[in-house]
Amino acid sequence: MAKNIAFILEYSEWKGYYPFERAAIMQELLATEHISIFLKGNDTQILEQLNGSPVIFKSYSELPNILKEQHFDLMIYDGNDSTVEQAQLLKAHCHTLVHFDDRGEGATFADGHIVALREESQEMIPPNMLIGNFVFATPNELLQIAFEDKLENDLPHIVIAFEDGDENNLTYRTLRHLTQLHIPLKISVAIDENYRHSVEDLQMMVLSRRHTSIHQQPNALLSLLPNADIVVCNANYTPYKIATVGIPCITAAQNERELTNNLNREHNGFVHLGLGRKMKQSTIQNAVMEFVLHEARRERAIYKQRALDLRTSNEALQQLLLDLAYARHEIIHI
Repeated sequence: MAKNIAFILEYSEWKGYYPFERAAIMQELLATEHISIFLKGNDTQILEQLNGSPVIFKSYSELPNILKEQHFDLMIYDGNDSTVEQAQLLKAHCHTLVHFDDRGEGATFADGHIVALREESQEMIPPNMLIGNFVFATPNELLQIAFEDKLENDLPHIVIAFEDGDENNLTYRTLRHLTQLHIPLKISVAIDENYRHSVEDLQMMVLSRRHTSIHQQPNALLSLLPNADIVVCNANYTPYKIATVGIPCITAAQNERELTNNLNREHNGFVHLGLGRKMKQSTIQNAVMEFVLHEARRERAIYKQRALDLRTSNEALQQLLLDLAYARHEIIHI
């Protein structure tokens, strides 16, 4: 028999909109089950990403009445850092409660805490926490991009993409630094719906620069990746997207929280520059030139990223979720 599975979704600035894309992918992976979606808030952009019509609630105080007499085999929470009270409320209406990337106290109360954005300084792993690359649900657009050797363009093609709001306008900072490189380059700037700053300022900067362009559209980054030689991006979920394809990548954290994420490190094929608002011109320029000039450096980065095997993550995530939904026993601590 199909299982009843619920998604409890909530926007948080530190996660951006990717968790809703992840939820939509998980909906497809669990298409044979009965899916219910409960969404805090009424964000049009979120609604466009989800399949079906979610139940909207404004605060968690409304949930007891909304969930009254409902019980789910599996409930998946993906949102802000939760409280114990929120987790207890959800747990009362399901057999198995799973949280994704939750650094709140509520995560310790969940049956399972599934983590993609692991903290670099995290040494003690709670017994209910499962960490793995498979937690990144891979968008189909990325899976359609074939593996290719890079830097075969006439000009090295650099893509700048700071997703999730770009609170400190690292897009502008990075573009300004790279336009000072006096070598032939092609630069594409990906601007998504969350960009909070003046696009006109970016456009003024590119007017005097050949082979430099602004791409302002939904999923701008995904449309540019097939022809990218180097990517400069933030340090949240975006590095997972880059590693799925395998492209030399330089990351800069948009805030202190992103600074603690550990995927985008040298052992995984990334060059991490630390906190973006402190990024010096010479630092970003040297990082770019190292990839441009040294073929072995590029090849090593691509090899390490592809070793993460993110193209099979959806199958692993699907199997885990089905195991949790159909399990009639306590979750085995890993």
